[in-house]
Amino acid sequence: MADPELPSVSVLIITKNRRPLLAQVLRSIQELDYPKEKLEIVVVEDTLEPLPPPGVVYISEDFHGKGRSLMRSVSVRASMGEILAFTDDDVVMDPAWLRELVKPLLDHPDVAGVGGAVLPKKSTLLGLCEYVLGYPGGGLRYTHAAAGKLVETRYLSTVNCAYRRPALLEAGGFHPQSVLSGEDYILSREVAKRYRCLFNPRAVVYHEPVNLWRLFARFVNFGRGEMELLGFTDDRLSLVRLMMRESLGLKYLGFLLLLLLANVNPLWILVVAAAHYGYLVFSYRFITRYIPRRDVLLAVPAVRFVSDLGMDWGRVRGLVERFLRGLRG
Repeated sequence: MADPELPSVSVLIITKNRRPLLAQVLRSIQELDYPKEKLEIVVVEDTLEPLPPPGVVYISEDFHGKGRSLMRSVSVRASMGEILAFTDDDVVMDPAWLRELVKPLLDHPDVAGVGGAVLPKKSTLLGLCEYVLGYPGGGLRYTHAAAGKLVETRYLSTVNCAYRRPALLEAGGFHPQSVLSGEDYILSREVAKRYRCLFNPRAVVYHEPVNLWRLFARFVNFGRGEMELLGFTDDRLSLVRLMMRESLGLKYLGFLLLLLLANVNPLWILVVAAAHYGYLVFSYRFITRYIPRRDVLLAVPAVRFVSDLGMDWGRVRGLVERFLRGLRG
């Protein structure tokens, strides 16, 4: 791809209290294989003590309680690029990352959004499990399914994606009522209603792994975000079906009720859990082609249990919060 053909791109990052990580991602962007004259970096920081990094468009404000969606919207308004590329402050990029996000947009005029792969920056056990499960989006299960090719998708994660500016604006941008999480899900859903979106496994960023507690807390927030989304989505029924289908807690509660109704010892739920664990190990056996470590295969179901339980706890908490707001209102 010749440089004159490349469009101008704005790389948009939001951040809070993670300046050492932010410095890493900014160094990584400077090393991208992309013409510097066509590259703009926009950083929006939630802080009361601004410290502008050199060479970027920098906006600082106290966003406390206003949410990631507003911060993303501020970054969009401050940007000038034809293509808007989104990432987080806890990644570093493969040098070809931006070209691989942009190329499908140039090759396919009907494509409005492209997402990429997210690999672990450090090969810790938890980091590898996150990679397998796709936490955040674009993990091993996505790259395995893509088999090195561009594939259709309806969900782009703002840890690694790019949109045509007109398509993003036509879809309404980031929803102003999305405060807790899920702003990228809502946007990609709206863009996918109008245009094609693709996943490119060659557009790679490397993500900083978290500890198990932070993973649980992240999914609690995702669950709260789903309940928040119920308050303004135009497709509540589909969202409720999705939550019921994916809820680990509802599945186990259903099994427990069946055992009680059948007058069977409820401790048999432990057998159900063991069988479920075995099924997950079997279903993830493909990962041994990429990660020849038995401990990863055995740990992936446990990490998924933790994230699913966090999601369910967040949904319950979000439901209670909605109920209490209703009482006050």
